[in-house]
Amino acid sequence: MKASKETLLQAYRLMCTAKTLSELYEARKDICAKYVHATSRGHEAIQLATALQLKPQDFAFPYYRDDAMLLGMGFSPYDLMLQLMAKGTDYFSGGRTYYSHPSSNRPDLPKIPHQSSATGMQTIPATGTAQGLQYKEQQKLVQYKRGEEPVVLCSLGDGALTEGEISEALQMAALHNYPIIYLVQDNEWDISAHASEVRNQDAPDYAKGFKGLKVESIDGTDFAECYETMSRVVNYVRTHRSPYLVHAKVPLLNHHTSGVRKEWYRPKENLERDQLRDPYTKLNKQLLV
Repeated sequence: MKASKETLLQAYRLMCTAKTLSELYEARKDICAKYVHATSRGHEAIQLATALQLKPQDFAFPYYRDDAMLLGMGFSPYDLMLQLMAKGTDYFSGGRTYYSHPSSNRPDLPKIPHQSSATGMQTIPATGTAQGLQYKEQQKLVQYKRGEEPVVLCSLGDGALTEGEISEALQMAALHNYPIIYLVQDNEWDISAHASEVRNQDAPDYAKGFKGLKVESIDGTDFAECYETMSRVVNYVRTHRSPYLVHAKVPLLNHHTSGVRKEWYRPKENLERDQLRDPYTKLNKQLLV
């Protein structure tokens, strides 16, 4: 499904919100530096395009850079800031979990089970959730209207694919046809190491070794392309009940985290090149045409 003008405007508003939050945290780093956090700058298009496909019956396992995705799901900036500042009134965990590692059982939003803040650790629980959905359907414990079947979204960074638990999750999902989408956001950086230093291939080449797992790679900075792709992918998993991996190429426009500053390890040329791929600028230009 192509994004309507209303959807493009909605995405732009949410993108502006995510960008403003990122800038606010940086401007007030005298306060925010006390709490380790990351932001979605550069990743907003693919995150929002994905979030806007999800329904309340779905399950989502975000990773630590998914604040734009949470905004797209329906959480407010206030919700995110309560967790950022580790406030006792934080809806997600009372300030006890790492920023953008939420847990939620709100009936009007996708369900987000609690997860570890360790990188990549959400992948096996997410796959287990998809296994649980399949079991309930096979045992006829639940029935869904066509096109309303729940899916599981597992979001992760590209660096996580070098970890063993990711292989275990993909192996089981492909073997048993679980209804899960693995969204790999590839910004080519694994903390302070470039992709060329830590992995031999990108996610699509790696994932092709798991027979039965559909794989697709897209430009994660183009909201319209991301929306159309994720609409098709989510609908496919809803109806076919089988796994899919989407690899989105994106720039990293902010620090890795508030504690790992981009200027410490990234050449100026690399930062300038990434800035030219800003999804905020791209969507702004598209809307002005």
